[in-house]
Amino acid sequence: MHTFYVPPPQIHVDTAIITDSEHHHLRNVLRITPGENVRIIDGQGNAYIAEVLDTGTKRSSSETQILSHEFHPSVPPSMTLFQGLPKHDKMELILQKTTEIGVTRIVPLHTEHALHKPSRNRYERWCRVVLSSTKQCKRAWLPVLCAPLSFQESLTQLDHFSLRLLLNSDPNQASHTQHIKKVLRKVSEATTIALFVGPEGGFSDTETTTAIEEGCIPVTLGKNILRTETAAIVAVAAIAYEHQL
Repeated sequence: MHTFYVPPPQIHVDTAIITDSEHHHLRNVLRITPGENVRIIDGQGNAYIAEVLDTGTKRSSSETQILSHEFHPSVPPSMTLFQGLPKHDKMELILQKTTEIGVTRIVPLHTEHALHKPSRNRYERWCRVVLSSTKQCKRAWLPVLCAPLSFQESLTQLDHFSLRLLLNSDPNQASHTQHIKKVLRKVSEATTIALFVGPEGGFSDTETTTAIEEGCIPVTLGKNILRTETAAIVAVAAIAYEHQL
């Protein structure tokens, strides 16, 4: 059964209206016809089974009748990925896979080693990647993709998290760096987790030192040096595994 995203204002007691690109996908790509059932999510934990009544031959929307409804509560901990902007299309892979694994929020970061500055069109494409991945893996909650922040701006949000992890491969900080598994098992009661992953080249010495001074715990994923996209995916998967997300 195909899944479609419908914003909460377009969902009523017994009907839901599918519009814009979701309507185009339903009508022109999948060629769904009246009488077929679809799955609808609102991105806030609600999932519906609905029957298509009209595919909008005279308007740019599809009307559905809601047949059943389930609410899927969010499972702690919430997980925010602060990702240093990588080159080329690597961000799309990071967004796709971390969404599938269970990240709650993604914040792209401008850092000293991140030269890539996304255009508005690129950011909108990232939003589509997150939405597509959410539907593909049958999630009921749509991860929040934030506007890019500077590294310093991101540190002002640290008070909102009970656990703050900084992936660190700096040999000068090796004596202070713990394996991520050890930290996660030591702080198993964390309800909100911030994970900082650097771009190619990692975080600068200044950024690493500042983040640690602000309360971030430097962690490693093991002896191998991973690409930024691999590191983000593995770290998010490690957190999901330890917390059975």
